[in-house]
Amino acid sequence: MHMDELGRAIFYVLSKYFWALGIFITSMPVFTARKAAKNYVSENPDLAPGYRKLFLGYLILLNFPWVVMGIGCTFGGVPSFWHFFKPRDGNPYALAWFASILIMMIVITYWIFFRGGAEMLIKHHNVLSIDTSNPTMIKLFWLMFLAVGVFVVLIMWIADSPIPQLP
Repeated sequence: MHMDELGRAIFYVLSKYFWALGIFITSMPVFTARKAAKNYVSENPDLAPGYRKLFLGYLILLNFPWVVMGIGCTFGGVPSFWHFFKPRDGNPYALAWFASILIMMIVITYWIFFRGGAEMLIKHHNVLSIDTSNPTMIKLFWLMFLAVGVFVVLIMWIADSPIPQLP
């Protein structure tokens, strides 16, 4: 296979199955954090249920948009993940993807601010790789992350980005 053909094939596979890569990358921190959590659980077995809830919640919430994208690309006839960058085209799968991101942001914000999520993260050491004992810092960090996320979403709605054509 010629190098140019190989490049086009890789571009095609990544464009069509980027959602699967997203699931893999999003899931990796859970597997590394589970190893670290074993030390804390061995010292304090009462932490085990909390770690399980955190890891399961992380996997479900943060992979939810990738699963929606995968459904669109696999069953919905969306040619590539690039189409999700143009929600203003009205593609129902792209709109569902943005809705899933909005739902994820709302659920996480509610959990951190009103359901003791910041305190749970502190109690369950180093889950986020953030060494802090201050729930206010976790809340501020989340607000900063949320602001960047909202900004990126707004840019995706406003920008008229060209969609790369698949080979």
